[in-house]
Amino acid sequence: MKFKMLITSLFLALSITAHAEFMAVANISKIHGSAFINKEKIKVGAEVAEGMTITMPKAGDFVEVKFQNGHLVRFLGATVKVENLNPKTTLFNLIKGKIYSAIKPLSQNETFTVKTSRASFAVRGTRFFIDESKKNSYLCVCEGVVNTKTDKGEVDVKKDEDITLAPKRNLKATLATKSMIDMSNAVFKDMGIQF
Repeated sequence: MKFKMLITSLFLALSITAHAEFMAVANISKIHGSAFINKEKIKVGAEVAEGMTITMPKAGDFVEVKFQNGHLVRFLGATVKVENLNPKTTLFNLIKGKIYSAIKPLSQNETFTVKTSRASFAVRGTRFFIDESKKNSYLCVCEGVVNTKTDKGEVDVKKDEDITLAPKRNLKATLATKSMIDMSNAVFKDMGIQF
């Protein structure tokens, strides 16, 4: 009888562990316009996973992704490849369009990174906006610090600063314009982010 109870307990523990491993890291929480994952139209609640490409065909279309740990990200008129997505590591490849990210403070062994054709942007817990176009990669930091790495070196971009990465541009953070900060914060407010 004790042996049967032990086997039942082990089976229950294994099934709970297996279920926890397969729990979604992030899901689509809001859609405006049309959005696709790997060319299939998506709906609110869809799981976001490694290897997916999320696409919004029109500039005004957006998708919000809510993470189980509280991060919230909005992709606007974007094409994004999900390269890594697990409880410890997030890596989005922003191919085109905009990303507005409200990231909770990360622990020492967690990473949240967005890469573009020109740079890699690593955060520790912050609100930031990236716009990727054929001409340049633009970053505006509304709160916190974003480490920006390119083939020319790296620089920390701090609150109320921005950086434009393009040919013949220096790798230097500058004070962001009030209109850019206000525009970014208006989007964060629309996302329900508390300041």
